[in-house]
Amino acid sequence: MRRLTLFATLIRPCNALLMDTSATQVFDYVIGLIVMAATFALCYIFYPAYVASGRGIGSNDVTLSGKKSDGEAPILSLVIPAYNEEKRLPIMLNDTFKYLNKNRGNLTDLFYEAVGVHPNRKHSKIQYEFIIVDDGSADDTAGVAKKYGESVKSGDIFKIISMNRNCGKGGAVRTGMLKSTGQLCLMIDSDGATDISDGLIKLLKEMKVLTNETRHNQENASMVGGGTSLPRCAVFGSRSHLEKESCASRSQIRTFLMHSFHFFVKTLCSHQIKDTQCGFKLFTRSAVVLLFTNLHLRRWAFDTELVVIAEKLNIPLSEVGVIWHEVDGSKLDVNKFALALVSLGMLRDMVCVRACYSLGIWKLNR
Repeated sequence: MRRLTLFATLIRPCNALLMDTSATQVFDYVIGLIVMAATFALCYIFYPAYVASGRGIGSNDVTLSGKKSDGEAPILSLVIPAYNEEKRLPIMLNDTFKYLNKNRGNLTDLFYEAVGVHPNRKHSKIQYEFIIVDDGSADDTAGVAKKYGESVKSGDIFKIISMNRNCGKGGAVRTGMLKSTGQLCLMIDSDGATDISDGLIKLLKEMKVLTNETRHNQENASMVGGGTSLPRCAVFGSRSHLEKESCASRSQIRTFLMHSFHFFVKTLCSHQIKDTQCGFKLFTRSAVVLLFTNLHLRRWAFDTELVVIAEKLNIPLSEVGVIWHEVDGSKLDVNKFALALVSLGMLRDMVCVRACYSLGIWKLNR
């Protein structure tokens, strides 16, 4: 009994304090918490817009071999973003260059067909423009790229663009694309996960179909040397046909995050493209200029904004299944918690894109 009496005596001041606290004070406290949470959420969601509004990240570029041919020689630019890729980049470059050089004649024919040049007007074989964008790597990515570039003796162009600091894959691709010179520009990941011997042919053939369908729309075309109309078009490589196979080999958390990402892409961005994240995309010169001058996102989800921009500007898009395989050393090979944070960040970016265009914060240059 004494213990109960003592406990009652101790809690009596607390009861009095609760009785003195008015309902209005509690309501104000709850409202304050809600305002704080909403403010934090808005700051988090619009952080990519804040980053995009800042000053651009500088870069330095150097041409290690080759120069642009005179006249109307066709140029296929390959933009390769690289971050800490000193091990995988040389393998990818060697396999890619070996294939491109060996099949230059066939790829020249496909290139001319894709840009709509009549066979009788063919003048020379295709020239390749390799653009390695070192995104502030902490390893020797730039060094291995330089060593490889200095060994190129085929007359093809080999450039290295070094970002002053890490800006994200989107920022690196944007910089490389806007400094490219090709009539067609291919974005390709530095890990070589997409089989270029399969993917490039498919994308060029699909580009031919897409440009032919839109060529008569003069408002959606620009002029390429020789008076050939080359519409603004983009073809995306896709792994959507491999989804069942990847679900069988991936962990449950990765499969859940993959399906969740696809759901939010359809809800917030587009139903048109099933796989926005495959690092193998082909653009015409005019599409490059229009899409990448308007691009804001600098990180992983930049591909989703490209789709949004293309649809808002009526740039025709197409999607083609390509052979793709996992390559050891992925930047997303992290623990489950870190992977969830990356996925949350990509969702945040998509919400930001939807909000900024809907509210008129971001306006498109046409």
